Amino acid sequence: MALTHSSYLHEHRDLFPGVTRSLLNVLQRLGMEYLRKQATVEIFRRGGVQTAGSLSKGVGLVPPVVQSWSTRQEWINQSCAVGGSLTGGPLPARSAAELCYQVVGVLCLAGEETAAAALVGRLIAAADEGGSIADPKTELQERLQGSRTNGSAVYKYQREGPEHALTFRAVVTDSRGRRGTGVGPSKKRASQQAALDFLRRYVPEALGTRNVAAPRLVPAQIPLQQSHARVVRHLQDLFSLTAEARPLLSQALIHSSWAYEHREVLAACRQQDNQVLGFVGSQVLNYEHALDSVRRVLPDPPEELSLLTLPNEVHDGAFRHVGLESGLLLGAGQASLGIPAEMGANAFQAVIGAVFVARGFPDSLHPTWPRQWEPVWRMVAPEIPRKQDPTTLLQQAASAMKLQIGFSYRMSGPDHATEQHATVTLSSTELGTETQIEGAWIGARPKAKHQASQAVLTVLDKLAACRPSEDLRSEGPTARSVGRFLLSHQAAVLAVHRVPVRRWVDARLFGLHWAASPADLLSWAQEADELISGTVDFRPSISHIEQAFRAASELAAGSQVAIEPELAAVLDILEGLHTPDALTADQLQRLVQLADLCRCLGSDDLGVDLRELADDWGLLHRGGLLVPRLLPGMRLSGRERAILDAGASAVLASGTSASVEVLSSSPLRLRFLAGAPLDPAAGKRMCTLWSSVSRTAMLTLNERGIDATILTTADPTSAGPITRAARAALQPAARPYQAAVADLLHDLKNQLVAARLADSSPAETRTARLQQQLAASRHLDQAHALAARLRSTTSLLGPTGTESVDIGSFLRHYASGVLTRLPGSISLSIPDAPRSVRVALDEGGLTAVLDNLVGNAIEALPGGGSITLEWTADDDEAVVEITDDGPGLPPEVVAALVAGERVRSTKPGGNGLGLLGVQSLLNRAGGELTTVPAPSGTGTAWLITLPIAPTTTTEDL
Repeated sequence: MALTHSSYLHEHRDLFPGVTRSLLNVLQRLGMEYLRKQATVEIFRRGGVQTAGSLSKGVGLVPPVVQSWSTRQEWINQSCAVGGSLTGGPLPARSAAELCYQVVGVLCLAGEETAAAALVGRLIAAADEGGSIADPKTELQERLQGSRTNGSAVYKYQREGPEHALTFRAVVTDSRGRRGTGVGPSKKRASQQAALDFLRRYVPEALGTRNVAAPRLVPAQIPLQQSHARVVRHLQDLFSLTAEARPLLSQALIHSSWAYEHREVLAACRQQDNQVLGFVGSQVLNYEHALDSVRRVLPDPPEELSLLTLPNEVHDGAFRHVGLESGLLLGAGQASLGIPAEMGANAFQAVIGAVFVARGFPDSLHPTWPRQWEPVWRMVAPEIPRKQDPTTLLQQAASAMKLQIGFSYRMSGPDHATEQHATVTLSSTELGTETQIEGAWIGARPKAKHQASQAVLTVLDKLAACRPSEDLRSEGPTARSVGRFLLSHQAAVLAVHRVPVRRWVDARLFGLHWAASPADLLSWAQEADELISGTVDFRPSISHIEQAFRAASELAAGSQVAIEPELAAVLDILEGLHTPDALTADQLQRLVQLADLCRCLGSDDLGVDLRELADDWGLLHRGGLLVPRLLPGMRLSGRERAILDAGASAVLASGTSASVEVLSSSPLRLRFLAGAPLDPAAGKRMCTLWSSVSRTAMLTLNERGIDATILTTADPTSAGPITRAARAALQPAARPYQAAVADLLHDLKNQLVAARLADSSPAETRTARLQQQLAASRHLDQAHALAARLRSTTSLLGPTGTESVDIGSFLRHYASGVLTRLPGSISLSIPDAPRSVRVALDEGGLTAVLDNLVGNAIEALPGGGSITLEWTADDDEAVVEITDDGPGLPPEVVAALVAGERVRSTKPGGNGLGLLGVQSLLNRAGGELTTVPAPSGTGTAWLITLPIAPTTTTEDL
């Protein structure tokens, strides 16, 4: 598992039962924490004059080296298991680093810390040899400000290259005219490289070796402080430490305010404040927390798992729980103000750091942890993972809906009892306005910030409820006003931007999470209209809101989930037919039903009144279906009619009469009563398939027949804009792709029927019989060819799944594979993968899309030419561009794609299924397929737009 990449896990789930991607993520986090702890130990052991800042800076130099070091390790490249998109070339740096962290994490879990320490030791040595700097810009600024001229650095930038491969060139200049230059994919990366270039040229000592050990002064315990000495002795006895540990324990309880006021005593005892030990202890506690958490979840890892760094409040709680306050040395001024949470947390971390150093840097403190402090261990390694703080959650929600947030603070009260008050400002660029909401008065600034953030989150939670207007009414006028602002902003964003729908669904924004339930979506939309009705100048774009609701509905439950397995099963049966007489009536009926389903999905039939439908049944079934005279007046959509038709046909299939009962009118519930028992398997299959074609109708099998439920979506004139958009989204749009599949299924059925008729017709002579058998064989061959063509579309009909793929690495691997089968007259560019970006589509889906578009490009270049693959990405979506210098697309094909109509293929034997399938698959994934003018002026250029997959940051792990 340690050398298994998440891409391989996705492709071979059966080989790793119980292993989830989130488990690999937390193993990486465990490896990261061990690396930071060991780097802290190594730098601390070097001695000399150290501060928490210098220690932190030194530790920060190590993680950036992991990627470059890991890519050079042959044992990783040769032993790892990676997905298909990462094979056939060098392992991307990020993937190699992930595997390295996983190896370290697994070694720690297995109790092989000696091996883990040896591996991490090589990494630390590589960081020392490389002379790297964690933040060259900060290093340069500090060097210039500390110089005699007290200079500063000025940065200038220049954009270079096309939009899809944009680079920046940065030039940094100091007050003496010295310059450094750098290039990178962003201004930040370019400026970092420029600062590094400047340091190499003019301040080479900044890159000097940092692994030279220096003697460390042996400290002494602080004298004449009875309560301090009492706590130190207690800690020594508690952890069974020798007397030599007392000076370290004493240092752990020296606050910087006392150290400043007693500088002479500090110098005489060769002591310093507790900041360095606090940093050491924080790294130890972070590792212990990660190790204990992973051990707990390892037997049964959940699909979603996160490990968050414990906040200061937890460590401060531990500090007070064990009574360390009396031993902490504080300056006179600070003593009058008390011990805030940050100070208590640092003192507790410093005590842990002192114990860790005194014990000789053990692999873990848990085996020798005092029994009296067992409750403290449960605090620092809690069994229930900590939730994210309100400010982080608000920042994530604001990022998703493109909302700017800022905080301002006020203080009140005397110095010894100061209270903080935070106000969060919400700014909408789309609305051109802002609003504010205040938190409660509270002691510490972080808590005040969280209070204000929680106030906004409460409003967002109320907005996400099924009845937002009613829920916000109980929160008061301020919350209701903020709710109107947030709702108006979200509607404005939908009108201006192409939003990542899956991310909005996960964040529960603008009711998109209710798309799985039509009734709940309509309830939310009506309440949202009520809430926003008093907003001045609110003119939402109904069409854009409808598109968002429709996209969320596609994500919630696509009809392909039911149809694709049925299509695959029927094709399996038909491809196994060797003689026409082997075809059964049930198999033929399943094929006809599939054609009817796809035709229903591909058409946009006009609706009908329920009473008119009953009249049609009377004519069609010639009195075989008894329908009550009094039926509720209700308008049905074309799909709802098709579903009711299917229910009626099912109960009449046995040839006996049937009847219809009205069970309720709102929602409409009809019961189709069969005259003879239905086949349970066929009846259940039929109900499942037809229920999947509409969000507003459902068929269910019962003992006496079939029940049909129709959720009315009639649009009253009083409905608001959001409700009208929701109702429109519940009426599915026609899918030309499904209509094309229906035509193929219909042709397939005709060939099979013709084969059976030819085979079963009487023949007067042996020659006539042979001719009939030959005709039947030809029809059966045609049927097999049509089945094979349909089989090729199965991947495009299927669900998109929830997996993601690294787009840069995948495209490089894909292009390398295409090159091996390209004619020599056609060239293909292989795109770079400068960074790791994961898109919300699995490898199978992306392969199907590229196979179609690249295949079309190859066919368009019979005389040779070139094909180019490029990609770019921002925070929300990635765009892949495929261009060729062929003759270009016919105007009618472009027009059909833009209009969402059937594509008539211009290729011999083509049916337009490919482009329609690509468009359908991308739409279901929240993406888009568009055609743009080719850069060269001739040829074809496609843009594939895909949403960025949700990622787990280091803090989220």
